[in-house]
Amino acid sequence: MKLSQVVGTIAMAFLFLAIYLVFSYAPIETTMLEVQKIFYFHVSSALTVFLAFGVTCLFSLLYLIKRNDKFDTVAAASAELGIVFCTIVLLTGPIWAKPAWNTWWNWEPRLTSTLILWLMYIGYFILRSALAGEKKKVYSAVLGILAFLDVPIVYFSVEIWQGNLHPDTDTKWNLAPEMVTTWMLTWLALTVVYVFVLMVRYETEHLKTRLEIIQDRQMGE
Repeated sequence: MKLSQVVGTIAMAFLFLAIYLVFSYAPIETTMLEVQKIFYFHVSSALTVFLAFGVTCLFSLLYLIKRNDKFDTVAAASAELGIVFCTIVLLTGPIWAKPAWNTWWNWEPRLTSTLILWLMYIGYFILRSALAGEKKKVYSAVLGILAFLDVPIVYFSVEIWQGNLHPDTDTKWNLAPEMVTTWMLTWLALTVVYVFVLMVRYETEHLKTRLEIIQDRQMGE
């Protein structure tokens, strides 16, 4: 069995366990009631976004230093997943905010900085589609590094600008023990899912590159 298949099996097991804990183990919050359960997926997705874009930043830097195409492949694949998880954050946030704070969106600092982060990595792929060859990889690597600078801004935005929607970053650690356990398991599950899909995307792109090389050789003959 391939490593990616093993990781995929573990990811699915953790994900099913996390869903069970969210809906059958974690207690219902007394103020927000059932809608609070979106917290487990919203916050866990946000932290997975930070990981995904952090990997993009790291491998973009490695590409600029080593000029190894494998680093560019990992950076791009991780950026794709970061956009997916960031989209989940941007969708679950308003769904949670409407019943909790009676508003879908109010340009609060963390919401706004997260949207900017999402737009910058959308721009990352627009740039990659507009350029070709070495220029595509170099320019997107630079953008992948610069865009990551928004991650600490997103995380600390509540403390910096005193946003009125989001609680402090330490609030999640002050929950009931069952809630903390459920949240951490959900976070772990989404992290393993991220790792699994990243491995699959890398394998796919690697095979695609090998196929293109073989086709180029055949055309040359």
